Amino acid sequence: MIRSFFQALDDRWANLHSCMRLVLLSGVLAGLGWLVMKPCYQEFKAWRMQRNLAAARQAIAEQRMDDARDLSLTVLRAGDSQLEAYQILEKATAALRNPMHGDIARALMAHPQSTDEDRLNGFRGVAAEVALGLLGQAWTTLSAECRQDRRFALVFADRLITERRLSEAASVLLAVPETARDGTVQRRLIQVLIGSGNREGYDEAQRMIASQMPTNAADAELREWLTLLESIPVPSLQAKLLAPLRGLLEQPAATDAARLNLLLTRIDYAANFSQAAQLIDAAIGRWKERDPVALAGFLGDLGLYQRLLDTLPPESVQAHPELFHRLLQAMEHCAAWKSAIELLNKQGERIPKFEELAHRAIAIASSADATTRATAWADAMADAKASASPGAYLKIQRLASDAGMTGEAEQAMVAAIQLGRGPLPLYAELKPLLNSLARQGRDNTLLEICASYLSFEPGNPVLLTQFTYLACLNHVINPKTILKAVQALAGSFPKDLTIQCVMATAYLCDGQANEAAATFDRLELDPANLTPGFRAAYLTTQVLTERIAGDDPRITEFPWKSTQPCERKKFNELLRSTQHGRIDR
Repeated sequence: MIRSFFQALDDRWANLHSCMRLVLLSGVLAGLGWLVMKPCYQEFKAWRMQRNLAAARQAIAEQRMDDARDLSLTVLRAGDSQLEAYQILEKATAALRNPMHGDIARALMAHPQSTDEDRLNGFRGVAAEVALGLLGQAWTTLSAECRQDRRFALVFADRLITERRLSEAASVLLAVPETARDGTVQRRLIQVLIGSGNREGYDEAQRMIASQMPTNAADAELREWLTLLESIPVPSLQAKLLAPLRGLLEQPAATDAARLNLLLTRIDYAANFSQAAQLIDAAIGRWKERDPVALAGFLGDLGLYQRLLDTLPPESVQAHPELFHRLLQAMEHCAAWKSAIELLNKQGERIPKFEELAHRAIAIASSADATTRATAWADAMADAKASASPGAYLKIQRLASDAGMTGEAEQAMVAAIQLGRGPLPLYAELKPLLNSLARQGRDNTLLEICASYLSFEPGNPVLLTQFTYLACLNHVINPKTILKAVQALAGSFPKDLTIQCVMATAYLCDGQANEAAATFDRLELDPANLTPGFRAAYLTTQVLTERIAGDDPRITEFPWKSTQPCERKKFNELLRSTQHGRIDR
């Protein structure tokens, strides 16, 4: 039987066309070659990846960060997700201030083989360069042991303090076991008290500083304690609470003699305001030549900006570069715009170009016409866009906000959000910006902001509600899809008026006017207390369900222009489709 099988096979082979024989033979040989070559190729690929990884390791050691980045990326793009490749890439992108560093840091944290040290390095990168919402997500992915580790807690608390989320910062720090709370943790807790901005916080901070601050002027941590003490507003300093520190502050031969003496002067200034002039004169006479940097900080913190400018000429920046920011700040506070421009012309290279251009725009804003002002700010925005710094837009936003340039500050913040990287604040902190955009009728920009922040704070019910409402009115998402999301949200918050009104609007946009009416009815609300947009939705529902006429005074006399453009457009379309009249009056 076997013999007949082979005979039949031989007959079939003999009857095949020569081309078909060649194809079959090529296929068989190719299969055999693949079986033989596949292990060889895998060995070659592994050897090449190891070679690239070794080269990347060497590049890191030699500080060739561009090469280290490219080589580690080659390894990862080849599908070899080795932990070391992520470690090298994180170091290289951090050193290069590469825009993707935040994403790489998150990937390093999430790697299944990462150690606590890897997670800490990744968390530091995330804390510095991503939105606070994303940082919060990264924090929740850490183990309980990591969240109680003071190293992780300090990184998170520093960012929270910067964003003035003081209660959250205190909770993070207090979760660290007492036995693990070193001096750094204690200083951050004091920083939280100072950040509270109230009398009780200042007093408690001074008690803690007086009891914990080292009295040895040579202590390595002394400067950090001095910085804390300097951050307390001078009028809030209490000489009695800080009495234990006088011995330290009066040491004449200390390394930081100027800072110590000027801190003592602050305390005396607060306690003896009637002698303020003499104290200031004495401080200037003593430290103008010996330590102008410390003196500038002292005068600036007291708000004596004109006295600072009278005491320290702009030329002193040449010998003491640290004076640049203090002098520029004083010039801007005193509206000495010509001096500020001259200082930027001579010393502007000491700061990033986008920051220099922003300061120039601020300096000319008070005297230039609207066109020149807009052009100057556009230059700063263009350079911030081209900058590798993830926080460039946010930096110039803060400068414009401090200078009272609200429109320019809003423009920079919107650009930062659209870019989607950098240490962006929580969505709740954007309320002034969102209100301003709403007053301007920029609903498309509002929708963009909501869409961007959904990736940062996907569990934020306020954000989700506002996004679904705007997406529904702007026809961005199918109303049925929106309804599924908002129904689940409404089920979790059955008594939330805003969420229920958004669900009613979604029903309305989906052609389910009766369901919209039933939703409004369950709320038992007074339409007069609703926002203009929700009141427009309510009235449109009443018209579509024939509860009121299209020419009812509540429709004809309604201030439709107080609603957003997308609201007017959508409700107008709904009313027009039923021939009940128009809404955009």
